[in-house]
Parts: sequence; C-alpha cells; structure tokens
Amino acid sequence: MKIKFVIIFTFLAFIKAEFSHSQHSEKFIELTQNLKPIDSIVKIKKFRNGKIKEISKFLVYEYGEYTYEIVSGKQQLFDKKGRLFYEVFYGSFGNLIYQKQFNNKNQLYRIIETTKIDLKPETTLYQILNSNKKTLIESYEKEYNSNEKEGNLKLWKEGKWLNGRKIGKWKTYNFCDETFKIKEYKKK
Repeated sequence: MKIKFVIIFTFLAFIKAEFSHSQHSEKFIELTQNLKPIDSIVKIKKFRNGKIKEISKFLVYEYGEYTYEIVSGKQQLFDKKGRLFYEVFYGSFGNLIYQKQFNNKNQLYRIIETTKIDLKPETTLYQILNSNKKTLIESYEKEYNSNEKEGNLKLWKEGKWLNGRKIGKWKTYNFCDETFKIKEYKKK
C-alpha cells in the first residue's frame, strides 16, 4: 500500500511540474513572456564503461548580442551501474521545479517541489539570463528514511526552503511512533 502511495504521489508531482507553471509570479511571467528559445540541446555524458552518466536538456536564448544556454527540462544522473539516483526538472529559465533523489534500492527518498518563483525588485531580463541571484525560489522538501536495513521508507523530515536556506518550521518524525519535533528557522 505504501509503495502504491509513493508511486501515485510521484506521478502527481510529475504531472504538476510538467503541465503547470503556477509557481511563477505575475512579475516573472510578464518579464519573460516575450523571450522565446531559438534552439534546444540534449547533452549526454557517459562513464568510461559506456553507461550513461548524465542526460541534460538545455534551451538556447538570444538576447542582445549574446546567446545563453540554460538548463531546462529534465536532468537525470545515473551511477556506474546505470541506476537513476537523481532527477531534476528545471523551468524554462533554469529554475528548479522539482528534484527527486533515489537510494540504491531505487526508492524515492527525497523530493523537493518548488512552490513559488518570484523576482527581487528591479530585476532585469539580462539578470535572469546571467544569474539566479535575483530570483526568489520557495520550495518544500520531504525526506524519507527507514530505521531498518531492508524496511519501507517513512516520512522523516519536511519543511520549506527559500533560495537554498531552511525557513519556517521543520518537522523531524520519530520512526517508532507518530511523534515529531519541530525546529524553527528564521529568514535571513
């Protein structure tokens, strides 16, 4: 039953990320709506043993007299045995939409979903294309773990991120019962 729940949850998260751009603020959409990609590229890196190491997709934009190659879409990382251990989906301008990490048993143990993408005041299109320092990315993480070597994964930690820093209340669950502890993180 728990495996079905994880599969359904993963599928719904994928659907949400693939077909929805509700994370972007009106300001972000307004600033980027007229900039369209001129090309797309898929890059594949391989290990020496011939197995795929990484598959990444990029969009190419032309703005002013420069072209910009920005990671966009699905990026997958594999180990030397060919097992997927990391999957990320980026928006059209390189912003994280979701991130999934898998353990060596191919179980999803960490997922981060972006809930809001906004811009700092006075951000320009040039700044969006050159850096994400002017972008405000709010996301929610759930991490699963097991207290048994071969056990099923259970929710262990959950909380919010803002530009790579923990914010708000983070819950850490006890595996033996339903209790949890809360740690408060302040915005900086």
